[in-house]
Amino acid sequence: MKIALIHDFARNEYPGGANLTLSRLVDLAPKNVEVTWLTWHSNLQLNYYDRIIIANQRSISPIALEHFLEGKKFVKIHFDYGYVSPKITKSAQLLVFMSPKQRDDMIGRFTGCNTHVMPSLVDPELFYPAKERGQGYLWLSGFSRQKGPRALWEWAEENRIPVDVYGYGTPKIYLEQSQYCHIKRFVPYENIPELLRQYHTLLHLPKSPEAGSRIFIEALLSGLNVITTSFEGDLSFDSPYDAQKWRERLKKAPYEFWERVLLTLK
Repeated sequence: MKIALIHDFARNEYPGGANLTLSRLVDLAPKNVEVTWLTWHSNLQLNYYDRIIIANQRSISPIALEHFLEGKKFVKIHFDYGYVSPKITKSAQLLVFMSPKQRDDMIGRFTGCNTHVMPSLVDPELFYPAKERGQGYLWLSGFSRQKGPRALWEWAEENRIPVDVYGYGTPKIYLEQSQYCHIKRFVPYENIPELLRQYHTLLHLPKSPEAGSRIFIEALLSGLNVITTSFEGDLSFDSPYDAQKWRERLKKAPYEFWERVLLTLK
């Protein structure tokens, strides 16, 4: 089977969570499946492909996407919360969500949808606890409002606990002026496993619904305590704070995805 996977960015062009999860899906695709990663900016010639997987689609309007998908068999992966096109929701062969909470929040008003839950595909072999437990508190995320930098500042000030802050983007002034929030240079993804093992606790304080967060899973696998909010979608999985449960789940997740996709798109 030949499948076109269409995303906003080319592989590794934008190194976010969606890129990492999609890359893992492509790498672990069954041998009888040929997956080609395309972007909306490509000259899409889809006659060669049997089926389509749609990832993020910020580069195309909902109306244009509806027209593009008309008459096609496709799977839609929702990496984030956002507008849900009723037409696409009802015509998709499969809707994939990153957590049970995201699925229930986004399509609770729709009935008869074929859905599958697939967490962020963290490689469980990369993240493991240190031989000696790390020390200190860590915050690792972007500085956008939804990631909760204000909540981080308030938590550190109220508890009077120093926090090492590894953020990408421009730090907020109140963070830079805080005596407890210590701004560090953000590290590339390949260095994050070692970074996590240096700490005791991760602060993850989103201010709006998170479909699921790689850093939540990665920290648990690394043996850290995690302080988070009810907005974290990964809390809706069974045994959300059980690292062994996550290892088992993550080992199976890519294969369960492809099994469901092939069954649905046959």
